[in-house]
Amino acid sequence: MSMSIGSKEPAPAPVAVTPPSAHVNHLTTRSAWEAARTACQSDPGAYHGDIACRELHWFEPTVGDQGAWIRLDAASGQWHGFDARTLQAVQPALPEGYRPWHTALDSSEAPFYRWFGGALTNACFNEIDRHVLEGHGAEAALWFEGDRWDQSQDGGRGGPVVSYSVSRKQLLLEVARCALALRNLGLRAGDRIAINMPNIPEQVYWTEACKRLGIVYTPVFGGFSDKTLSDRIHNAGARVVITADGGYRNAQIVAFKEAYTDPALDGYVPAEQAVRAVAQALESLGLDAHQSARILEGAERVVANEITLERSDIMRGVGRALESLSGLSSAEASRIRTAIASALVTTPPRVDTVIVVRHTAQADLLWRAERDRWGHELTGAAQQQLLAAARAAGFAVQDEASLLALPDREFVAAIWAAAPVEPLDAEFPLFFIYTSGSTGKPKGVVHVHGGYVSGVAHSMRVAFDAQAGDVMYVVADPGWITGQSYMISGALSTRVTTVIAEGAPVFPGAGRFASIIERLKVNIFKAGVTFLKTVMTDPQNVEDVRAYSRASLRVATFCAEPTSPVVQQFGMDLVTPWYTNSYWATEHGGIVWTHLYGNADFPLRADAHTYPLPWILGDVWVADSEADASGSVQARIAEVGEKGEIVIAAPFPYLCRTIWGAEADFKIEGRAVARGWRGDFERYRKTYWTRWRDTLAYTQGDFAVKYADGGFSLHGRSDDVINVSGHRLGTEEIEGAILRDKQVNPDSPVGNVIVVGAPHAQKGLTPLAFVKPAPGRKLAAEDRRRLIETVRQEKGQVAIPEDFVEVSQFPETRSGKYMRRMVRALVEGQEVGDTSTLRNPESIDELRKAIREWQARQRVADEQQLFEDFRYFRIHYHATGRRRRDAARIAVVTVNNPPVNALNERALDELNIVIDHVARRDDVKAVIFTGQGTAAFVAGADIRQLLEDVHTLDEALPLPNNAHLAFRKIESMGKPTIAAINGVALGGGMEFAMACHVRLAEPAATFGQPEVRLNLLPGYGGTQRLPRLLEQAGHPTPLVRALEIIVGGRTVEAEQMHADGLLHALADDHEDVLSLATRLATEYVKAPQGRSLVARQFAARRAANEAWRAAGRDDLAAALTDTEVLKLLEQARTVGRAATAARIIDAVRTGWTSGVSEGLAREAQLFAEAIIDPAGGKAGIRAFFDKQSAPLPVRRDVAPTGAECKTLERQGKLLPVGAAFFPGLTALPQWQYGHAVVKDPRTGAPAHGLPRDAERQIVLPVPSPGPNEALVYVLASEVNFNDIWAITGIPVSPFENHDLDYQVTGSGGVALIAAVGSEVKREGRLKVGDLVTVYSGQSDLLSPLAARDPMYAGFSIQGYETDTGSHQQFLLVQGPQLHPLPPDLTLEAAGSYVLNLGTVVRALFTTLQIETGKTLFVEGAATGTGFEALKSAARNGLSAVGLVSSAERAQFIATQGAAGSINRRDPRWSQAFTTVPTEASAIAEWQRAGEPILDEMRRQTGGRLADYVVSHAGQESFPRSFQLLAEHGTLTFYGATSGYWFSFVGKTGATTPEDMLRRARLRAGEAVLLYYGVGSRDLLDAVGLQAIEAVRAAGGRLVVATASDAQREFVQSLGFGDAVRGVVSIEEIRRKEGADFDWPEALPAMPDAKRETARFKEAVRQFQERTMKPFGGAIGRWLRSADNPRGYPDLIIERAGHDALATSTSLVKPFTGRVVYCESMQDRRYTFYAPQVWMRQRRILMPTATIAGTHLCNAYEVARMNDMIAAGQLEVSAPTVVPWEELPAAHQAMWDNTHAGANYVVNHALPRTGLRSRDELYQEWSALQGAAR
Repeated sequence: MSMSIGSKEPAPAPVAVTPPSAHVNHLTTRSAWEAARTACQSDPGAYHGDIACRELHWFEPTVGDQGAWIRLDAASGQWHGFDARTLQAVQPALPEGYRPWHTALDSSEAPFYRWFGGALTNACFNEIDRHVLEGHGAEAALWFEGDRWDQSQDGGRGGPVVSYSVSRKQLLLEVARCALALRNLGLRAGDRIAINMPNIPEQVYWTEACKRLGIVYTPVFGGFSDKTLSDRIHNAGARVVITADGGYRNAQIVAFKEAYTDPALDGYVPAEQAVRAVAQALESLGLDAHQSARILEGAERVVANEITLERSDIMRGVGRALESLSGLSSAEASRIRTAIASALVTTPPRVDTVIVVRHTAQADLLWRAERDRWGHELTGAAQQQLLAAARAAGFAVQDEASLLALPDREFVAAIWAAAPVEPLDAEFPLFFIYTSGSTGKPKGVVHVHGGYVSGVAHSMRVAFDAQAGDVMYVVADPGWITGQSYMISGALSTRVTTVIAEGAPVFPGAGRFASIIERLKVNIFKAGVTFLKTVMTDPQNVEDVRAYSRASLRVATFCAEPTSPVVQQFGMDLVTPWYTNSYWATEHGGIVWTHLYGNADFPLRADAHTYPLPWILGDVWVADSEADASGSVQARIAEVGEKGEIVIAAPFPYLCRTIWGAEADFKIEGRAVARGWRGDFERYRKTYWTRWRDTLAYTQGDFAVKYADGGFSLHGRSDDVINVSGHRLGTEEIEGAILRDKQVNPDSPVGNVIVVGAPHAQKGLTPLAFVKPAPGRKLAAEDRRRLIETVRQEKGQVAIPEDFVEVSQFPETRSGKYMRRMVRALVEGQEVGDTSTLRNPESIDELRKAIREWQARQRVADEQQLFEDFRYFRIHYHATGRRRRDAARIAVVTVNNPPVNALNERALDELNIVIDHVARRDDVKAVIFTGQGTAAFVAGADIRQLLEDVHTLDEALPLPNNAHLAFRKIESMGKPTIAAINGVALGGGMEFAMACHVRLAEPAATFGQPEVRLNLLPGYGGTQRLPRLLEQAGHPTPLVRALEIIVGGRTVEAEQMHADGLLHALADDHEDVLSLATRLATEYVKAPQGRSLVARQFAARRAANEAWRAAGRDDLAAALTDTEVLKLLEQARTVGRAATAARIIDAVRTGWTSGVSEGLAREAQLFAEAIIDPAGGKAGIRAFFDKQSAPLPVRRDVAPTGAECKTLERQGKLLPVGAAFFPGLTALPQWQYGHAVVKDPRTGAPAHGLPRDAERQIVLPVPSPGPNEALVYVLASEVNFNDIWAITGIPVSPFENHDLDYQVTGSGGVALIAAVGSEVKREGRLKVGDLVTVYSGQSDLLSPLAARDPMYAGFSIQGYETDTGSHQQFLLVQGPQLHPLPPDLTLEAAGSYVLNLGTVVRALFTTLQIETGKTLFVEGAATGTGFEALKSAARNGLSAVGLVSSAERAQFIATQGAAGSINRRDPRWSQAFTTVPTEASAIAEWQRAGEPILDEMRRQTGGRLADYVVSHAGQESFPRSFQLLAEHGTLTFYGATSGYWFSFVGKTGATTPEDMLRRARLRAGEAVLLYYGVGSRDLLDAVGLQAIEAVRAAGGRLVVATASDAQREFVQSLGFGDAVRGVVSIEEIRRKEGADFDWPEALPAMPDAKRETARFKEAVRQFQERTMKPFGGAIGRWLRSADNPRGYPDLIIERAGHDALATSTSLVKPFTGRVVYCESMQDRRYTFYAPQVWMRQRRILMPTATIAGTHLCNAYEVARMNDMIAAGQLEVSAPTVVPWEELPAAHQAMWDNTHAGANYVVNHALPRTGLRSRDELYQEWSALQGAAR
């Protein structure tokens, strides 16, 4: 053997392991092995026949009146068994030498070898029935262990949430039920089914049921793609697919049916069906022969080499063919495309039935009633048949329990009464399992009932000494041969208990597999090399394994992939000494090379050697010639130590028979398959048997080296199949998937690709793709992501290349052949050989360089080991010293579970592992926990999981148990743990932080225990640690404060947490919290015994942990009778949370009186009970999602009242209303007066109502400005309708945007600057003492969107959408809100105009972009904003007509420049101002009723209608205003005084989609939604198709929403490629959501918002929840991106044929979103919810009209407006001044619409009206002060 490069001397030979004693295996010496080898060589039929006689029961029809199942007893040499009718034991007298077959080995058609010809048996009988008949029914046939893990079990070592055994009797019953269910579906022997399921017992049940009936099954691994599943279903000719709703993987539900089965069956068409459908469609079109031939040729070209393919693939081929046809009009091409697509959509169903096993109980599963059947329903019906048949046979059984209570043989007899075993020919196909091939087409290799079961069972005894009662744990899936052979058949046939483990063997930690070995006393363990390499990668993993005993293990083995001596030695040291290296592949069926158990003559050493079983005539051959025309080469036997190909020179019974194929010849004759069937024999023969010239020798395609002692070592594949983690993958298959990008993506940069296997530390080999880009192209990051996704979809996760390496050329012979062998050699570090035949030998150097660079990158990543990545956590090991290799480290653990870093079940499991890792590392001296991003530290549990996945106490308890375990580990860790709280820390996040020794936070961080809102209590330790930490911090009333936080459920700001002693430090402007934590941790590491903050708190917490074992010191009884606590408890009773409050008190009391340990246990129990309580957590979480949660209690009231206020006024800590305030001279007070609506102190609910009742004066704190803020003293504030919406809570309560107990109203005013923040001061534009107008718009000043328009950047109106407004003495504002006063304005006017006039300015000059000489119609033109709009338009040269409500108002606006007016109370049309009715005839009448208004408009404007309309009056006026709009006119609106249900009648005119997209200025890359097929079930939607083409041409990212599933499939089939990102069917959403989804014909009617406020709000909520949320979620799923996380469309193409405008205007992106129509909308009614258009400034573009929402102006427009005022282009109307105390009355007048005048202002501190400057103001104040003195 060659020595590795750089080695100095050979390593010492490993020492042989002393073999264990064998009890079953008789091949324990070399002589025994040689004798067996000789016997097999001399007469293989007799040799294997003897084994088969002993291992299996055979059906002998001549024994008894109905035959018998018999087996040869090795000890006595007698046949014995069971009568097939009576099931009594029999020992028939059979002739000497009797065998159940007439021919043991038939090689007449070699290499199609037949074994045990004429004999009958059945795999299911041998694996199940016979053991029960022999009296072993009570034995465990299998143990199931679910994926989910509870780390708190077993003293913190953990245990499975789900674990149970299935007895052999129970297994037989389950199998019989499944068999009956299959038979009831019409399945018979020889039919095929496909099984695609997670690794759960039900897979075994259905598998054995197939065996029982002779149904041939093909198991498909659950990790394969839907395309792979589709191919295998079709290739198999499966009539039925058995799947599951889902499985669990790493504590997460993973879909099966919806992720794999449905897409496989619905998304793909068999290739031959596709071609047939295209041909039939072409025939129906009557095209000329040339055209038809070209199109059919295009389809056939795409279909070539495919088994199934997506309809869109076929349509791409059709599309290319159409493009190549000259003279074909676009209309004709569209007709052809549509006809073919229609034909493809209507192809026949793929399978008869899909059986769905309920495992994860997923809600809203997509269901096709004509095809899909629940497995439990089928087996439930089958059980009733079983019971009925059993009773008919004389057994008194009424139910399952009484059936299972029967004695074993009677039980079998009862089962057989309905579901007997079917005796089958020994060669009857049992299953076929697909394996990758180098040709790219998978091979379904066939195994049979007789030889396969016999051989696998015998290999169990030889390799493992397997005996009845053993427990065997096979880490595999039944979708792979290992699962079929050893997890199922081998174990069950030999009476070994098999372990079915759903989860990964290393989840949640590397010790998981070892825990199973210990817990279930596993004796035999089989796993691939990959898993052990995973354990080897981290010393912490080894410790995880050592936490469990492996003493029960007798033997372990590798399989399926080559191992190395190092890995084998590791397994021997860690797992069990007898850790052997076995070899077999899918085709072999079972083990062919291994170590014979207990055989010292074939020594087991850590040398990765393995030995052939005696019946495996194995050798290593080397090609000694070039391949001839047939591909065969001359063989030469390899020398000892020489690498060659491993061969088997003779057949054996469990070797596969053939490759599945020749389905037409597969006929069942009696109990056997017709002898003429040999499958795809020619492919089988060429693939496996004819590699060597003139010799039949089975060749798998693997390299090996043979040694002098008869041992072999394995060295991977000799062909282009690679072994990735035990999964064999054809590299050509992966290449094909990558090259498909060229088909799908016309702009693909992929030129060509070669995939080879690269060595990988864990996987053995990993695919590595070398890509030669197309000329002039390079692979971008997006290209790589797309290629990864393509491979995942096509071939599954395991096939994804490790990397894509770009090279300009591949090694190429002069004949043009790529030399893959050379690429593979370079990657493996081997010599490339002779390069003289290459056309481009320089390619070798380029490849070598590219590979070297790739390997260097991999090596750097491996060697640095800075990071340890988990699913939800990343650990960064930060060295604190200069010598990084030796330095002490700080472990920074980042929680990464976006969007809020929630602690779901899997995250908690993983957290325990992470904590163990950092705790065990000696070099880690301190641990910092923080959250990913800036928004959240940890925001608690995943409450949707609690609602949907947790239904029993056993399911609920792991959550608190695991959290308690993790947090106990954190607080008891022998090194400091620091919480660096970067954002929200709610619920479990706050509990997480409290477990840490040191807690640091950003000043903006928010805390709280809001579980009470969900009818839950804190479950992760909050009820225990919170009062203890408060007591430790010296809080005067720790229990009262704790109960305030927990029962109150309100958020707590970081500053208050710090004041309470719960935080140790806050970060500042110069140092973020992680930097602070790292600095403090580094200080500790340098001086752990010092007096640093971390050292002190670490020591204090460790002492406290001990103290917390005892009772707390604070008086619990006193706390429970505290006034504030009693208020909290009373509020809980009032709103229906009494039970929750009682649970909280129970948990607190237990921990406070009995110690924290008992308290945590009680908390966990109560938390789990609350989760599953229908009236508790279930109702609370559901209400939360429905936004119907009961209110939380108000906070403790600390504001001064009554006499206290007078005292504070005297002290200068509270200014009287109207007081003089000289900025810079007068001290800032602590408190202030304001007008607000508050929360009801009894219920905690906002006390909205009529202004006269709801608004009141309150006292509140004076805030301090932040860096970008200023504090102003308000002199007068605007009074407007935003106040009304805030006070009444219509349409949305402002309390939904904040957590205060009061809402101060007021938007804008005039003020003096009292204080400025650091950034405002630095800018220098504003200074203390400036007199300013206050604009009420706030936005995210740092958002990139602010550069486009600040209103697009988190915009909100102060006083309505923020927590505080200008109707208070001191107001906190952002710098851009403050503007200098226009010249010569009175101060009261300066405080009154910005919002009203600013709204008008934006409407006229930004939204409408008015032009001189045009006509404008204004609603409400005599008051408020309507008056400002009319006056401003007239001043700017427009002909303005106003809608008024009296003759007096008409005369008034005429004096202000109006060109005319329409009095809505004019008897001619006073009844015409209504919403638009529903019916067509009523709509026509409604339009006629408006004609007189239109005539009057024309009369006043010289025959013209309105070019522009400004609307704000509400739902009755809006429809008429829109009717008044001229062709191509625009209506804008910014309010809805009389209601929000807006309707209008569409106008005439139509245009093309292209034209509307141009008008909407669609940009490439924008997200677009198109409705397709509205109002019809027809597949063809001509306008819809045109719109798709238009969006594709414009480069939009399109999602199509179809009315029906058939339309969805049709659109998907059209071959639009990536231009259509997704297609959503409304029919499918309705089917999935059921009653929770409503797709209304129009916006549902809404109650009057003023009179029926509660009903109105509920109507809005119902529309949001039942329409917008499900539909928007389905659309957003396809359109989400980093800058559009919710997936809002930028543009929606609406359709005239339906009224979904309310949905579209709510869904399209706020501010920039456009809804467009291109069809004629004439005489149709459309409806929408007004606030979604005006408040979010969305636009509705129609062929001849536009509706544009508009809103408050932005800060730039304020400045522009002030310039226009100064220039005389705009005028500020004199306001009505309201005294401070009369503000509620003024608001009430606005509500009642009895107010007069355009602008209102409330006086705060103006000594008189008419003042125009600060100097005048100061003089007046001074004069008043002097007079007072």
